[in-house]
Amino acid sequence: MTEVVSPSLLPSSDTNPDHPGTSGIWTFVFIDMIVFLLFFLVYLSERNRLPDLFAESQATLDPMVGLASTIFLLTSSWCMVGAVQSARSGNAARTGSWLNLTGLLGAGFIVNKLLEYGGKLDHGISPVSNGFYSFYFIITGLHFAHVIGGLCFIAHCRMRAAAEVGRRDYRKKIENVGLFWHFVDMLWLFIFPMLYLAGAR
Repeated sequence: MTEVVSPSLLPSSDTNPDHPGTSGIWTFVFIDMIVFLLFFLVYLSERNRLPDLFAESQATLDPMVGLASTIFLLTSSWCMVGAVQSARSGNAARTGSWLNLTGLLGAGFIVNKLLEYGGKLDHGISPVSNGFYSFYFIITGLHFAHVIGGLCFIAHCRMRAAAEVGRRDYRKKIENVGLFWHFVDMLWLFIFPMLYLAGAR
């Protein structure tokens, strides 16, 4: 029996099998990018106004911890590519395996970040300590929430892989999740050097 899908549920981009994801995810990513850009601009403005305070506070961050987070996310993004490609080819087993790896590496980022937050709080550093730490906790906290959301989406795709791989709607769904996950990783590539490296003494 032919599956009938309401045209209203499928943006025009969905009619092109080579176009990744749907227009909805691209719109969301664009708006989200603008929000983060505003935070970045305000942070840079405050850093320019209080360079000594920001440099002194930034020196308390461990670049190796930030590098570890970067490796976790970049590797997980590579695994997400494998999951999307496997879903496109209709291989449910490989899709599930790639999603498992993606989720595991994403969880590694979560653990690493929680340990970093815990260390800061143990030393009496909080979002109200000074302007730098306010930005540090807000920017990384928003990103952290995006990672949690992405892992929930990845888990959903993993649970549905065996039953839905090969269906057009699943392919679009996992492409959307992949695009969101790549966006989360891209954000970290800006956050890491801005907070951990740029201008550090």
